[in-house]
Amino acid sequence: SVTSIGNGAFQSCSSLTRIEIPEGVTSIGNYAFSGCRSLTTVNYRGTQAQFEAITIGTNNDQFINANIVYEYTGP
Repeated sequence: SVTSIGNGAFQSCSSLTRIEIPEGVTSIGNYAFSGCRSLTTVNYRGTQAQFEAITIGTNNDQFINANIVYEYTGP
């Protein structure tokens, strides 16, 4: 299972408009979404509290400013 998104993972991926983050992610590296100017929506497969606990590295403004959609499918 995915627990982190590494430094620069999607850097400068200008055509990326939407991304889905699994519930198990606990950290997002520096510059992971830097330059992703078209990113507008982040679908998160957990709760808002879980999302807020994710450590987000520097230069991820587009990710932070995207519309966050929580899709918790728990018990």
